[in-house]
Amino acid sequence: MRNQAYAAPLAKRYPVASTGMIAAVRVVLSLVNFAENLGRQLRPRSVWLLMIVAAAIYYPRFVKLPGGMETYPQAASCLWHGQMLQACDAGFTYPPFFALVMLPFAPMPLWLRDLAWYVVTLAATIGSFKLSESIARKALPAPLGHAELCWLRFFALLLSAKLILAVFENQAYDALVVVAALFGLAALCEGRAFVAGASLAFAAALKATPLIFLPYLLWKRHFTAAAIFGVVYALASLLPDILFGPADGDAYFSAYFSTYFSTWLHQVAGPAFGINPAGAPFAFWDGANILNHSLRGAISLNIDEAHSRSVFDTALAAADGSLIIVVGTLIALLPRRSRSVAIDGSLLLIAMLMLSPMTSRSHYVALLLPYMTLVALNLRDARSAALGRTVLAVSFALVTLAGNDAVGEAFTVWAYRHSAMVLGTLVLLIYFAALVLQRQVSLIGNLAARPLVPATTGTQRASEPPFRSQSGFPPSRE
Repeated sequence: MRNQAYAAPLAKRYPVASTGMIAAVRVVLSLVNFAENLGRQLRPRSVWLLMIVAAAIYYPRFVKLPGGMETYPQAASCLWHGQMLQACDAGFTYPPFFALVMLPFAPMPLWLRDLAWYVVTLAATIGSFKLSESIARKALPAPLGHAELCWLRFFALLLSAKLILAVFENQAYDALVVVAALFGLAALCEGRAFVAGASLAFAAALKATPLIFLPYLLWKRHFTAAAIFGVVYALASLLPDILFGPADGDAYFSAYFSTYFSTWLHQVAGPAFGINPAGAPFAFWDGANILNHSLRGAISLNIDEAHSRSVFDTALAAADGSLIIVVGTLIALLPRRSRSVAIDGSLLLIAMLMLSPMTSRSHYVALLLPYMTLVALNLRDARSAALGRTVLAVSFALVTLAGNDAVGEAFTVWAYRHSAMVLGTLVLLIYFAALVLQRQVSLIGNLAARPLVPATTGTQRASEPPFRSQSGFPPSRE
């Protein structure tokens, strides 16, 4: 428009030249607009193309050790033939519902299993990343700019890349569990209680550790979601017994409401948490194991369970109890609203990893949400940004760099013997605590600065400006 206005006076003196100039300007502007629009359209396509190429390059490594696609479908085959899972395959220690989910893979040849599971794992990983980003962004009082969003994705991917690859290396199904849990948290942010409860229950039925979300729903008074959680979890857990009754169930187990499920409770879940440990045919959580990155694993590396059982039990109870108190206190200090779900969910996922009897590297893909949340809040943190960056750097060094191929096998073994991944996860609680306590201090200071309002005029003046915390996490007005 400016070019056309400038060229208008010249049209009277040089009609032919001015007409050509105007046409040239219009052509140039059209080309510029076309280039910008084409760039916007090609940018997302180029990202997807790059992801497809990277996935194709990594596929040979994914199928190199097909441990998951040999174990999971084997358990599904046992279920199909009515055999007890723990008797048919002692290495399958997962809930019976997961064996039911794997039934479509049982008749497939190994190459097709690998390909199908690769697609499922890719979709679950991408979904987990996007859901983590969505939940973390809702914790902010104002939306992120384009540059900030790019930095958020970059640092979140940098912090969690090794953890994501661990899922693919082991053909694990942890990404499927995490995406179900994150889908439930995202639904909770939007107030969809039914979807939230059902999705979280689905994650718990696949793997027992997400049961930690049930007391959270009750504590935060999400009673509808908690009720849906209980119903869906019960139905999913009993579904293998409803569809496939075991052919060799003995009288002891048939006296209970479920055979597959109750057998799993008595031989896996119960003994793992100290209930009749002698009843477990395969105590995969027992003893010193540098690949067990949980609180139990860390304590086992320092206290001999066999020779100092009472000391070990005391130390484990103290560690678990301290973590529960810290996480529970931070969650209790946060208000019941959608902006709190990011921190609530992050703390619960950390507790899920630490309190589990056995936590492998692939389980740590659950740190996607904690990392994403802390990076997002750090971008808007005006008070403790330096502390947050230090915490994230230390966590990255302990969780990723300490167990990297670049540092060598000897250093990795040393780091694992000293529970580097456990320490790198627990250190995140420092920044979470700082953010929550900053919010409390800001809220108390804001309330103290407000003048008292007579009861007859209401509890809040309409002209009073809203208060916004400088910590990046807005305070409650409840």
